[in-house]
Amino acid sequence: MMEESTKRRWFLISAMAFIVLMALATAVDLPLSNAVIDYGSWFGTFFQTFGEFPLYFVYIISGEIAMAYAWRRQDKPLFAGSLGLGGFVLTAWQTKQYVNETGSYFAAVQNNLKIGQPIGKANSDSAAVTLSVAANITVWLILLVLVTISVQLWLSKKSDDQVARLLVIAVFATAAAWFAAEANATLKQDWGRVRPYELNKSQSDFTSWLHPNGNNGHKSFPSGHTMAATLAIVLSWFATGKARQRWFVFGIVWGALVALSRIRIGAHFFSDVTFSFFLTALIIYIFAELMTYLQTPGDDGLTQ
Repeated sequence: MMEESTKRRWFLISAMAFIVLMALATAVDLPLSNAVIDYGSWFGTFFQTFGEFPLYFVYIISGEIAMAYAWRRQDKPLFAGSLGLGGFVLTAWQTKQYVNETGSYFAAVQNNLKIGQPIGKANSDSAAVTLSVAANITVWLILLVLVTISVQLWLSKKSDDQVARLLVIAVFATAAAWFAAEANATLKQDWGRVRPYELNKSQSDFTSWLHPNGNNGHKSFPSGHTMAATLAIVLSWFATGKARQRWFVFGIVWGALVALSRIRIGAHFFSDVTFSFFLTALIIYIFAELMTYLQTPGDDGLTQ
């Protein structure tokens, strides 16, 4: 476990980096976007289509853990039945949500290629095109079965105590993901910032990230994709040892790559993705600390 002094040092470094980058963004947002936007970017299109998986997989894995724990608590059939059903619904629902999300972007790529538009051109706020109902349901069911088999095989090797501990982690992971998504959605609505690809020809409707515009239908600030991608850090909570470290590093790298891709594809400004990355990281940190303190009463100096 990281020492408290190390945590404080990294927190200070992160806070300073956030302040510097957001200050820089006030000057470079528009010129940077104008310089790097490429709606035909395969890099931007790939992460636009698949980059948000961590948000959904936090919920999916949490639901799978709830089902596994319920199966082992058959001594309490009412509780086990309710928990198992809830876990299955959460897993099935979030798998369907992920298929809907990726399916919409994938269908947009196909449609763009068909009509001769850049592959990455897509509406980030509403699905203009989608997969057929049959294709959507088929992909959903296949993914649901594959994920369930994989996760349940992994959980079958865990002891009852380990699964119980994973269930506690799942509760905090779900709460962290939900809070991050809600905070992001609320800010999007209240800021009403025009996306780079929505700007008029003169770009006179560009506004600084410091200027909230109210609920006007525009949702550039902050970046939802970056928030969802950065939640890959939360997936490290379910691992141990070196695997946990690798998932943590992966979460940071994945969040950064998705952030860069959103600027490249013209869906967000630099400040949109920077704010989202650091806000999500802060939320993850708070819930990780809460989980630690509540499981070890007395160690925080507040509960004796």
